[in-house]
Amino acid sequence: MIHGLAKVPFDSREIHPISELTTNGGMRVACYAMPIERVPADFFADPDGSWTYESLARAAGFGTNEVAIGALKRDFNGHPEGSAVVTLNCEARPYIAIVECPIAYSCVADAERVGVTAA
Repeated sequence: MIHGLAKVPFDSREIHPISELTTNGGMRVACYAMPIERVPADFFADPDGSWTYESLARAAGFGTNEVAIGALKRDFNGHPEGSAVVTLNCEARPYIAIVECPIAYSCVADAERVGVTAA
């Protein structure tokens, strides 16, 4: 509490992106003009889904130089926890892209190829 005022938690209202798109590879991208401090990002974590460093930088609309990539620590502004957070390493240009990557999975078409044994 500062001078009798209670600290107000982060504003949970929706933040509108400056642009949104879906790439041909199925990545859903939302770009924001705001400082990284407003995003619950962990830059020591890897994002969920199928991606490469280059594909995330390209989807975000940034070059691959001076880009930091992390993951959301919790749901944020409609984006699920684990989504990629891509940002420029530059305080003068506070741009952030949140990229929801497709989940990598495979289907087994031929059940005979899968064997189950008990030890």
